[in-house]
Amino acid sequence: MKNWILLPALLLVTSFVTAADLPPQGMSMAKVQKIFGAPIKKVAAVGKPPITRWVYSDYTVVFEYKHVVQSVRLLNDNKAAPQIEQNTPTPVAPNKATINVEVKQ
Repeated sequence: MKNWILLPALLLVTSFVTAADLPPQGMSMAKVQKIFGAPIKKVAAVGKPPITRWVYSDYTVVFEYKHVVQSVRLLNDNKAAPQIEQNTPTPVAPNKATINVEVKQ
């Protein structure tokens, strides 16, 4: 029974630790740049209200006017896709088209 109570608490604490290293909602652009450094790329404001994105190496910060509305961590999937080897090509009949589809799971 104690494990059932401990698990949600552990997950909750883990999410706070992960979110703590991202700019929080409401932080100004100036403060984000001061604390987190200059972004790799600044995407120009679009729309009304103006929405601006700053791209960092592993997360993106979205601003409305000059304040953070969302910080999003990017997932980096380093697993290489399995390669399918074909030793002999399949013969193609004249005037026929072929489609090769690779399904990744």
